[in-house]
Amino acid sequence: MEATQKQSTLENILRELENKEQMDSLYYLVQKLPDFTSRIQAMDDKLEFIESIIGDKQSLSTLSQEVEEKVEKLHINQEHFAALLEIVHLLPRLVSLMKKTEEISLFINDFLKDTTSVEYALKGINDIVPLDKAVGVIKETNEQFKEDKSSPNFSLYGMYRLLKDPTIQKGFRYLELLLGIINNKK
Repeated sequence: MEATQKQSTLENILRELENKEQMDSLYYLVQKLPDFTSRIQAMDDKLEFIESIIGDKQSLSTLSQEVEEKVEKLHINQEHFAALLEIVHLLPRLVSLMKKTEEISLFINDFLKDTTSVEYALKGINDIVPLDKAVGVIKETNEQFKEDKSSPNFSLYGMYRLLKDPTIQKGFRYLELLLGIINNKK
């Protein structure tokens, strides 16, 4: 009974192998057999290499000593690791700031390439401060800055007084509108 069961199983396998899909698959496997063999041998060689390295305690010891010596030369301490962790925690905010900076940079590059926009902006600036006067103002400011020997420290009151200046407020308003338009164009 066991022989007849084996024979019927063999007949089922032979019938299945006569199927065209099975024949095509077998043909493909036979053609790819050398490629499969070479890949398996390559993996076997790599596994043998890894096993030999793991088994070679002296090489691992030497390698770990070299790594330790190089790390010691860096003089990295706990403070460095803490700073690194803090940077990692700040990365999401830094990425968003970098994206905004890139958007502004791209906007400025596109703006500078568009001569119509540059002319329009210069005309707008000329309406606020005529350019010939602006050049004179910048030269005078540079001369006074070079001659000024007073202390460069700003007090909180001095910053507050500067922020109340109408020209600075207009500049901040312009910058705020510019950033709002950039944000809307996303």
